[in-house]
Amino acid sequence: MRLNLYTFFVALLFLPTKALTQESPYTSPEKARADCTAAAASIDVASASSPGSPEKHPRLFWIIPTYSVSSSKLPSLLSPHDKFRLFVKNATDPYNLGYTAFMAGVAQASDVSAYGPGAAGYGKRLGAGLADETSAGFFTTFLFPSLLHQDPRYFRQGFGPFKSRLEHALIRPVATRKDSGGHAFNWSGLGSIAASSLSNAYYPEGDRGVSPTFARVGWGVPFSALDHVIDEFGPDLEKLFLRKR
Repeated sequence: MRLNLYTFFVALLFLPTKALTQESPYTSPEKARADCTAAAASIDVASASSPGSPEKHPRLFWIIPTYSVSSSKLPSLLSPHDKFRLFVKNATDPYNLGYTAFMAGVAQASDVSAYGPGAAGYGKRLGAGLADETSAGFFTTFLFPSLLHQDPRYFRQGFGPFKSRLEHALIRPVATRKDSGGHAFNWSGLGSIAASSLSNAYYPEGDRGVSPTFARVGWGVPFSALDHVIDEFGPDLEKLFLRKR
């Protein structure tokens, strides 16, 4: 189900290009660069004019939370307390809780051998899923970013060539922004190893050990990259969808 959701979003990424090609006149490369520069300048001015106002995080397609996504070019610095609040907001959001419960139900319907049948088996699987989400958020959004002085948010590029924006999203699991400015290797992402290691305390016997732990970490990297692709292009797809509606 999660893979189908990602496939839906990735497939839609190519719709805006086709639509603009059919509806808009040809724009020279020089004019495109000038438009991008003007857009960046307007965003900077807007951010600088109200530095104290909190950034809004509208839900993508009215459902998906975007607390960890920033479109500001002059983002405010997150203190450790702010990072903890960000972790709590994500962990307690109804969408994230509902998605975890739904996926636990899908997994339970396809295989009952690990946790047992019936409501008891589903309850155990749901508890494991919620523990996974909570520990991953705690380590990668609060603890490691606070200790290493890195920013756990994803910063949308928001404009420019498709290739540049796609590369910007795909590199995010590897490179992140420092609290002091600039970029660095995403050491905070290693919190996923801590979360996966912790899951050995409550996973079934067959899913414990070094190999399953690092397999879970490895599978998490491409899904994290796809998450950021949705963070980057989701608002554009939403505008296209609403315009067509």
